[in-house]
Amino acid sequence: MMASDLCECGSASGSEDADCEVLSSNFSLERLPPLPRRGSGYWSEPMMGICIVGVLSAMLVSVTQGMSMAGTGQVGGPQVAQVRTGSVILIWAEALTAVLCTLFLLFAGAGVILRSPATCYPIPDEVQERLIAGRNLDGLKNIRGEHGESYCVRCCLWRPSKEDGKVHHCNVCQRCVRGFDHHCGVFGRCIVRGNMPCFVVLIGMMFAGMVTAMVAVTASAGVDTGV
Repeated sequence: MMASDLCECGSASGSEDADCEVLSSNFSLERLPPLPRRGSGYWSEPMMGICIVGVLSAMLVSVTQGMSMAGTGQVGGPQVAQVRTGSVILIWAEALTAVLCTLFLLFAGAGVILRSPATCYPIPDEVQERLIAGRNLDGLKNIRGEHGESYCVRCCLWRPSKEDGKVHHCNVCQRCVRGFDHHCGVFGRCIVRGNMPCFVVLIGMMFAGMVTAMVAVTASAGVDTGV
């Protein structure tokens, strides 16, 4: 039974109509229980990812730039000089890309299902009864819908069916996300369909930066890189 169905009381008595109005007002989005508090890992885990990205970026940029400056003036021809210059430009681009990907993972909230009238209504009967009685929803299991969707009793919203990708309530992030792949303990965020490309690029930048630094070291030694 939907919350709106409870107010279709045209044939009922006046007192019943009044009860329906009260019942409907109790289920505005503002009256829903607050979203669960984030797990401690949501705040602590990203520190590891930030340190890894920051330290690696600083090291690789320093090595590449340092080797390029150290090789200035050495014999090697214009091609080697171009390699040094290109390595510096490339390592900075890779470092900037890694930082932007990290920021996106941490702050974009990709895949998170937000509360809205479309996701929160209709509120299941079991949930309505507890809210009206002023009771919490502890111990209540998620509720299956008629078309494969499910109602999360922690976020108090409807989640789409698995046809739209795996839907999961993360115990660390304490939010429901769609397109779930895994929770990353390094960055403290769920990796989902919406941020997976960014996650893959971030990992790729680590290896690309290492290759760029190696090229810079080789070029600074005056070795022909074949460029």
